[in-house]
Amino acid sequence: MKKLQKIYYVPGMISLLLIPMVFWHFGRQRIQPKQFGMDLGIPAKHIHSNKCKTTKTCFESFRNWNYKKIEVPPNSAKQNIDFYVTELKKLQAKNQKETGIEFVINDQNSYQDFITLIDAMKLAKQENYGVDMEKTGHFFAVH
Repeated sequence: MKKLQKIYYVPGMISLLLIPMVFWHFGRQRIQPKQFGMDLGIPAKHIHSNKCKTTKTCFESFRNWNYKKIEVPPNSAKQNIDFYVTELKKLQAKNQKETGIEFVINDQNSYQDFITLIDAMKLAKQENYGVDMEKTGHFFAVH
C-alpha cells in the first residue's frame, strides 16, 4: 500500500490570512472617517454706523447686558472645560433675558484655548456666542 503524501497548499493559506486583513484595513477607513479639522465661520469685518446702534446686526446692542466674567488662564482652558460647560448650563437653566457669560481672553491665550471655548459651546448646546473683535477681544455667550 502506498502512503498518501500531504499536500501543502501555500497560496490558499496566504489568501486565508491576507484577504480578511485587507478587508479589515480598508473597511475600517470607510466606517471611521478621519477628522482633520474644525470649520470656523468667522464673519467679515463690519463697518459700524449709527444704524448699527438701533439694529441687532452688530455687538453694540449686546454690550450693556449683565455678563458673568470668567477669566480664562493661558493654556489651561482644556483642563477647565467641564467648569465652562456647567456655567453655560446654569445660564441656560436660569433663562433670564439679557444675560450671558464673558470669557476674558487676552494675547497670552493660545489658539487651543479659543477652540476649547467653542467646544464648550457645542457640548452645552449654546447656540448664541461670539467674539467682540472691535473693542475687548473677549469671547461672549449670550442668552
